[in-house]
Amino acid sequence: MEKGADSAMLSAIRNLMETMKWTAEQAMEAIKVPVDDRGRYAGRL
Repeated sequence: MEKGADSAMLSAIRNLMETMKWTAEQAMEAIKVPVDDRGRYAGRL
């Protein structure tokens, strides 16, 4: 289940980056990804 949540989060980040032309950091800030988790997601983008 956690793997599915990670996939959904990555998809949301990618979608914001594409549609809004945001950086990964801006996208993660917008969807309130905890600061401690951002490195993990950034490494998988």
